[in-house]
Amino acid sequence: MRGAYCTRGRLWVVDEPPSSRGSQTRRRRLLAVYDQIAQRADRTAATHLWWPCRRGCDTCCRRLAEVPRLTRDEWTLLREGIDALEPARRAEVEARIAALDPPRDGHVVCPLLDDAEGACLVYAHRPAACRTYGFYVDRGSVLGCEQLVTAVAESGEHDAIVWGNEASVRDATARVSGEERSLTAWWRAQGPQRD
Repeated sequence: MRGAYCTRGRLWVVDEPPSSRGSQTRRRRLLAVYDQIAQRADRTAATHLWWPCRRGCDTCCRRLAEVPRLTRDEWTLLREGIDALEPARRAEVEARIAALDPPRDGHVVCPLLDDAEGACLVYAHRPAACRTYGFYVDRGSVLGCEQLVTAVAESGEHDAIVWGNEASVRDATARVSGEERSLTAWWRAQGPQRD
């Protein structure tokens, strides 16, 4: 049975509605974390018009250090985004995810990247790590590509930037939505789903 429900002004179409009040509460809390991330990223980009992290900049998506990691509820949300893709595109994404297992040395290209557009195919469903990259720091180190680090240095505005705290986001998502696993581990556990 297909169903639809709405949280925080977003419409979600899923194969089954959330099975319990607990899953709805976790989703609301996860979306609240995502909203906080978006507010910080939007403020940063609006305040610093030279900020390179915008649609079409896909440097980070093409040079991931490892297969993306996400929590159970982030996986559920991401899975919904994948399932909503048109069938040919979904099959392409599913093949890319499967190809990441087993992991290889070197950089990973995100399997959800639209190569032609330089944008995420499931942007509204992406996990917290994708949302924070380029706008947050972890133990004082900027989580961003060389392009961002160079742009910040050239701007002379480093001290004026209010960076987000990546560790607090990871803690919040773990509290809200459980253990973290690699995208390929979630994929192995649940695999491709067809209409």
